[in-house]
Amino acid sequence: MDHLRSPGRRHFLGQCLSASLVLAAAGVTPGLTLGQPFSRQTDQDGIQRLDFVHVADMHAAYNPDSAGSCPMARVRGYLQATRRANPFTLFTNSGDDYEKGSLAEQLSHGATTRQVVQALGYDVRTLGNHDFAWGLEELQRFCDDGRATVLCANAKLPRRDKATPGPADFVARRVGRLTIGFFGLTTRPYGCNNRQHDGPVYAEHPELVMDFDHLAIARRIIARHRRLVDLLVLVSHLGITDDEIIARKTEGIDIILGGHSHTVLSEPLRVNNTTIIHAGSNGESFGHLSITCEVNSGTIRSTSFRLVDNRPEAVGLEGLPAADAAVAQNIAAILSPYMNEMEEVVGMVSQAQNRFDMASLAARAAVAVTSADAALIDPHTVWQEWPAGQLNRQNILDAFQVEREPVNTPGTSSLFLVRLTGAELLVAQRELADCAYCGPTRVDPHGSYLLAMQKNRLIGRPDLFYSTPFSPPQASAELWQVVSRHAEEQWRRNLALDQRHADGGMVALSSPRANDHPAL
Repeated sequence: MDHLRSPGRRHFLGQCLSASLVLAAAGVTPGLTLGQPFSRQTDQDGIQRLDFVHVADMHAAYNPDSAGSCPMARVRGYLQATRRANPFTLFTNSGDDYEKGSLAEQLSHGATTRQVVQALGYDVRTLGNHDFAWGLEELQRFCDDGRATVLCANAKLPRRDKATPGPADFVARRVGRLTIGFFGLTTRPYGCNNRQHDGPVYAEHPELVMDFDHLAIARRIIARHRRLVDLLVLVSHLGITDDEIIARKTEGIDIILGGHSHTVLSEPLRVNNTTIIHAGSNGESFGHLSITCEVNSGTIRSTSFRLVDNRPEAVGLEGLPAADAAVAQNIAAILSPYMNEMEEVVGMVSQAQNRFDMASLAARAAVAVTSADAALIDPHTVWQEWPAGQLNRQNILDAFQVEREPVNTPGTSSLFLVRLTGAELLVAQRELADCAYCGPTRVDPHGSYLLAMQKNRLIGRPDLFYSTPFSPPQASAELWQVVSRHAEEQWRRNLALDQRHADGGMVALSSPRANDHPAL
């Protein structure tokens, strides 16, 4: 590979080193640069080992779990152990750090997730579609990471100030005697019906420009930078299908560290000359890719991969990675202001609840808490079923998770209020027979009713059951908030959430259709 010894490459490496692109965080000191004596990871044949510890789609999974420790502190502990064996180890993240997980994120409007991610000390990370959830200002803060290089070659963010240019298209890192190029790509945004679109991420911020021709961008990065680095790595938030397409239709990407599709691969995929890894989501598993390279040519001589199971219920306490004590303490401090509110018992259920049971409870809560006359709740928006017992606010969020689609708007399962005629309400009941209904047992076709419905079944779908013009639906609250408030009211009355009280026959709960609601 004569291009690796070209004057242009030497000039490029000089620029990288002068810009302090040595990975001090990975245990590589400025002395460990090209031309220095080999370390214990580089033998006399010019071979260097390089390790990647890779995560993706963490979705705010940083609460203590059943092992009593933070899953991300255990990932960091594994990283530190790997770096002790090989200082040429990189910590990478393919995005989607926000939403679905810790209630602390909801209470802090995203701040805790940003603080945890930046405390973990990644070397390179890219943005996921959920990382846009809390608005442009929070996204800009998220990208302003003093420890990690944040990548997204298909997004151009407006600057907060001159010192924070936003995510980079590409970065070169000098790791031991190898120069590694990184670029990142993220997927299209999602709308309220969980469908991707090519439009703006933030309607109110057209200055944020995104390009979703991922293949063309990858080819452009390869053309500009491939000859100047030993290895080229794509940190991808595109999903396994698009990763395979890019690997198949390009030449020059050595490794794709993937995310977005929550795919779990026990072995890497090999597509043309590209190695692709995906290692799951939510901190339940992560990947450890180890490669050995010829220093003089940049050729990958061998590859090994370990999918690390981080689930206490699967591997037992003795099988888990040891947590990094300092990081665990830091995360605990970040969560501390919110733990009382997260862990406070606010209700209970007297019997185990399946998905439809919980949708029915949520429909009753919507009528009790809002000013609605009736409610329709989609059982397919229930993420986790409840066993019998006490409930805290985190348990309720776990069941009714939040996904802001479009970003920086109410979640897809949030409640909206809309006024209908009785005839329209009857049509809604018939058309949405898969939903749990709480409302009048007898509906006057000529009457007027205020209906609570979830955003995913209402916004953008007015043709579903409306026969006459109506005023725009009004946002009420996230569903977890409504259920939590109702649970607290029941708790104060010494009633379980699933315990009915006298309602004068004014409400009725519909029954699920057969096979519509398989168990989670």
